[in-house]
Formats: sequence, structure tokens, C-alpha cells
Amino acid sequence: MSHSKPTSTNTNTNTNSSPLPIVTVSKVYGYLTLVQAGTAVVFTTFLVTHLSATAVAVIGGIELTNKTIVLGRVYYQNRLLEPIIVFGSLWGHVLSGLIKRGIKLYWKYKKQDVRKLTGEVHEKVEKIVTDEKNEQGAIVRKITTKTTTTITGSPISRAIVLLLPYHRLTGYLLIPSVLSHAFVHRALPRRHFGDSSMINATYVTLALKKWPRSSYLAFTLLIGLGVYHICSGAPVVYRILKGKILKNGDKQASEATKKRLRIIRNGVIVSSVGLLATGLLVIGGKLRHDNIKIPLRSEYLKVYGRVCPQDWVRN
Repeated sequence: MSHSKPTSTNTNTNTNSSPLPIVTVSKVYGYLTLVQAGTAVVFTTFLVTHLSATAVAVIGGIELTNKTIVLGRVYYQNRLLEPIIVFGSLWGHVLSGLIKRGIKLYWKYKKQDVRKLTGEVHEKVEKIVTDEKNEQGAIVRKITTKTTTTITGSPISRAIVLLLPYHRLTGYLLIPSVLSHAFVHRALPRRHFGDSSMINATYVTLALKKWPRSSYLAFTLLIGLGVYHICSGAPVVYRILKGKILKNGDKQASEATKKRLRIIRNGVIVSSVGLLATGLLVIGGKLRHDNIKIPLRSEYLKVYGRVCPQDWVRN
């Protein structure tokens, strides 16, 4: 009398053949998110200082603006601080965002679940043992493994849903706007004068008076995009850093909380843009009717002449 001994056959039904790259990419994506959030905080401190010079023009005119600019230079135009606070944080924020975007596009191209990049992935492996008879009548024991993947919310995924519409679009539009602004108002004057001590708000006044349409449009666009992008990302950055660094993750925001936060941010955006636009009108001489003198007019025109055709900047 013959007895058939069960034989074991391992069959893995897990569709993720190499989970390690998924985990690694997810961690890299998370680190880049922390870099993006941290550099946003640093660059925002510079922006608040920088934009306050425009805002105070509403109260004290261009004289108070010039005094505020002088005070701000001590902070963000210091030889040691500027490369870190201004340009270092700016490039860190931009590059980390672009790399994240590239990872996300590659993830979609590979038809991977993009939720794994920001969520917390939990995998449960179950072994299923079944006995079956083969063609010879022998009992064959089959051991299969079933992997169940569950993606839950994380501080990053819960924070991202708070972004306002068009947040990323405004960020992409800000890249050329900020770089061109830094070139015209920082790099060119520094190249011409050797430092920035000769530049004050009248440098902007000259552009607003001589080329009002293009100048007001450029400044208003820069202010509008910047304020919108900051107000959209501020609560998100706060929640990400709170959840990751302080190890105190927030719960998923309710719809009522999202709606209230959206109303507050819209109010801040409108009031901030209105205040800064009014300050811009004061600096340009459209309001208060101050007799704004530009002692270095001819020198400023030479600086603008480095980027504009000469017939535009002639006296």
C-alpha cells in the first residue's frame, strides 16, 4: 500500500516584485518635501522684510521706505547671510520642487500608485496553504502568499490637500519673475556700483515713471503671484514641519476647517495685495503727490540701459 506524501510548492502572488525601490523613492520624496518646506520658511522671512519696505510707503511715503530698505540690508544683504537666506533658500525650494515633480511624473510613467509617495504604506503578508491532487493522484501542498497593501494618511498627505488651486502654477510662474527681478534690482546695480548702498526706492520710482505700463504690470504680477503662493503654502508648511519634525501629526482637516481656512487666506491675499499695490502707487508718485527727487537718475538710467535698448533709457 503506497502513501502519497504531500509536497510543498511556494507560489508568490505579490505583484510588487521589488518593494525596496518604492520605499527608497518614497523616503527621498519625503526628505525633499522637508527641504522644500524648510527653505520656504527661510525665504519667507526675507520676503516679509523685503516687502515691508513697500507696505510702509502707505504710512510714511518714500522716505520711510528708504529707511526700511537700509534696515533690511543689514539682514538680507549681508555678505554671509545673503547666499544662505536669499539665494540658498530660493534655489533649495525651487530645485527640491522640480525634483519632486520629476519623481512624480516618473512614478506615473511606471504606473505606480502616486499615493505611496506621500502616504504611509503598510503591507500585510498572509500565507495560504492548500492541498491539491496532481495528475498522478499525489497530494501536492501549495503555499501561496498574499500581500495586502494599505495606504494611510501621513502628515504630508494630510497637509497637501490644504493647498489652494493653482498653487503649483503660481510657483512655476514665479521662477522667471523672481529671477528677472533679482537680476534687474540686485545683480545689475551691484555690477554697476560695486555694492547696493547707492540703490534705494527711487530706483523703482524711475522705472515706474519712465515705463509705467510695463513696470506696474511686472511689479503687480510679482506681488500677486508671490502673496498667493505664500498664503496657499503657509498652513501646509506648518503642518508638514509640525508632523515630521515635532512628531505630532495633525488629523485630517474637516471640510468646515478647510472652508474656514480658505476664507481666511483669501482675505489675507486680497488685503496684502491691496496694501502692497497702494505702496507701489506711492513709490511711483501716483498717490500722496510727493515731489520725489531722483538724484542718481542718470546713473540709474545707465543701469537700466544694461538690460533695455538704449533709446528706451535716454534722458
